[in-house]
Amino acid sequence: MVYSCISQNRQENSIPKDRFKNGQKMSLTFSTNQLYYKHNQPTTEKLMRIHEDQNNSYRSKSTCGYCRETGHNQYQCPHVKGDWENFLSKWKFPVDKNGLPIKRGYNQVAWARGIGNNDALTINIYNNCFASWFRNCRKAYAVQLERGFNLAGKPKRKVPAARTCGFCGSKSHTRRNCSTMEQFLKDCYKANENWRRAAYCELVEQAGLSVGACVEVSVSEGYSRPTTQKTGIITKINWDTINVLSACTSTSSFAHSPLKVEILVNGEKRTLKNLHNKFKCLGKNGAGNGYWGVELTKVITNSPTPLPPEWITSYKESFETLVKKKTSEQLKHGMASDYSSPNIMAHIAAWK
Repeated sequence: MVYSCISQNRQENSIPKDRFKNGQKMSLTFSTNQLYYKHNQPTTEKLMRIHEDQNNSYRSKSTCGYCRETGHNQYQCPHVKGDWENFLSKWKFPVDKNGLPIKRGYNQVAWARGIGNNDALTINIYNNCFASWFRNCRKAYAVQLERGFNLAGKPKRKVPAARTCGFCGSKSHTRRNCSTMEQFLKDCYKANENWRRAAYCELVEQAGLSVGACVEVSVSEGYSRPTTQKTGIITKINWDTINVLSACTSTSSFAHSPLKVEILVNGEKRTLKNLHNKFKCLGKNGAGNGYWGVELTKVITNSPTPLPPEWITSYKESFETLVKKKTSEQLKHGMASDYSSPNIMAHIAAWK
């Protein structure tokens, strides 16, 4: 049997002779595993080599992105100018003195077999070889032309533009020491405190909107179907993230601050929508909408859950992020892609 021969050979080569005594037989699986570990265990020579060569670098030398030769990059390549002006810009393949096609790294003439009786240019266009060579050479040529074909020298460093404030646009300072931004942040803190006091008075004290309150909601069973009145319990309100911008009359693409109220209705989690139609302290920017949302009808029984005093002055970091990411013009007029954006600067001024 072939298996017995293999087993016998591997037993002789990899297993000590006294391992199996008294007529015991070795299985093929055991023998194969022993042979595997014999040839795959790291040797002392390899381990020492790793230790000795740990400070050596085996990184290959950098090559030109156009011709793949060492010693320069594609923007210093001496072949680019001639290939472009003499051949590629004229829709011809670069050739040597003998008229034979040449190769520039990965840029070369395509293999022509199997394309038909077409000319060489058509064949290479089909294979995308000429198009790829054309793009690579044009890219490198444009940079070399901008540098005046100074292949030996390094490109001149661009003169940095004059620093301007990223918030107000002034050239006399930067965002770090902008007095306009600093004053706007103070106005944001004051406006947010005033709004949160008003929101707490209307939402919690007057309406009784808090976690654990029992509410009646209008639930739609589907499109063009009549709504039904159901009872639910409020399970979650995002008190930590609502702020003065929740009162903006239009929706902001980057400062949307909706009031999210989650309720449990018939064992399902739902959210209250269109709350800006119920409360004066909320605008469209603070409305939570959605197909799965339900309309608030009334609060049946409230569960007084007073918010901590520090809630009034918290969430200042949101305004700090706002002034770091956006300019004063964007806060006034919104982004260029916005259809209708609130004037956040004027809104803060009205609430401070």
